[in-house]
Amino acid sequence: MIVGYMRLYRHPTYMAKLVSITSKYQGIDVIFLRPRDINMKTGKVKGKMFINNSWIEVETDLPPFIDINQFCFKKKYRETMDYLREHTLLSDNNHLRLNKYKLQSALKEDNSFSHLVIPTLKIKSFEEIGEFLNSFPTVVIKPIGGSFGDNVYILKKEGTNCYIIKFEDKERVITSEELYDFYEENIKDKNYMLQKYIDSRSKQGHPYDCRINVEKNGEGKWVVARKIIRIGIGQKVVSNISKGGGVSNTEPFLRTNFGQMWEKIEQELNEIAETLPYKVEKLRKTKLMTLGIDIGIDSSGEVYVFELNSSPGTSQLRSEAALLRAEYYKYVLENVLEIEPELTEAEKLKGEIQTLKAERKLVMKERKSAIKEKEFYKKKYEKMLNSTSWKATKIIRYIGGIFK
Repeated sequence: MIVGYMRLYRHPTYMAKLVSITSKYQGIDVIFLRPRDINMKTGKVKGKMFINNSWIEVETDLPPFIDINQFCFKKKYRETMDYLREHTLLSDNNHLRLNKYKLQSALKEDNSFSHLVIPTLKIKSFEEIGEFLNSFPTVVIKPIGGSFGDNVYILKKEGTNCYIIKFEDKERVITSEELYDFYEENIKDKNYMLQKYIDSRSKQGHPYDCRINVEKNGEGKWVVARKIIRIGIGQKVVSNISKGGGVSNTEPFLRTNFGQMWEKIEQELNEIAETLPYKVEKLRKTKLMTLGIDIGIDSSGEVYVFELNSSPGTSQLRSEAALLRAEYYKYVLENVLEIEPELTEAEKLKGEIQTLKAERKLVMKERKSAIKEKEFYKKKYEKMLNSTSWKATKIIRYIGGIFK
């Protein structure tokens, strides 16, 4: 059985190597692919397989299942992606994606998740910023479709004509006129939104958030691969560790920063991990394989959902993710696509040995039966030879033989 692992990287990554190795134990070969490796005319693909501790170029039929990254769905690969949606099963078909604004709107309509929603407004005019600041003196301005914490600002109202704006590791005081200039230059017509600022800061004053990585397991169910706190050391706005910072497991961090409240918060995080992924699949009307859930925790311990990532990074959980991916690949192939598993050489040899043993057992049984039958007729023959009638008719048999 073969599974595709599609990314845009020029060469297979370390994660691709781990997934290939762990999948081998499930009887699955993984082929590393890029969109350009698909031949839509022949239905063949050219990629690389990890064989004997090295990546070997191979050509094979289109895999029945492909683990795909969202970044493969670029405009220039649209035709290829349409082909793949029609001819194979993808771990994410990229339909009905939930950006930050859509996610908040959808959760707000569901009583089971509405308590996790952050007050949010899509920016359509400069005046809306002022009105939103009247309700929430500190707000976050972020791109609706952005990622990696890029172009995120914190805006705080300090007085009638005074604002503090923070960006990355910088902070400055501006007037209403400067705020308008900032809007014209950075926000206007660029699909941004406003959110109430959730004060997620550690005791040391560093911004942080919680990332919950969930994966499907070998039963096709969502499980937590890892929960971590991402701390933006030296940053004013975001906790993206790619911009500098560190990580911590949730328990020690929550114990340190929230005392006795830590267990309640940890329980809420677990509940989100157990329920939100199924809600997301329902909203997107498709089955997914992996999700990154970003959570904010304010100073009072209230929990909020910031956003979702359908192709979360795995640098902090490579081994956990690789093991779960391999199990899920097998689940999809055998239970969703109903493909009979291919036997390994060891399994084939074991099957042949079992067949030979069964055949030998049958032969021995037949041999034993034949010996019994032989003994039975031997006794009958000897009894007949020793009978009076056989002896009395000896002369008749002799004469009959002469006539013949």
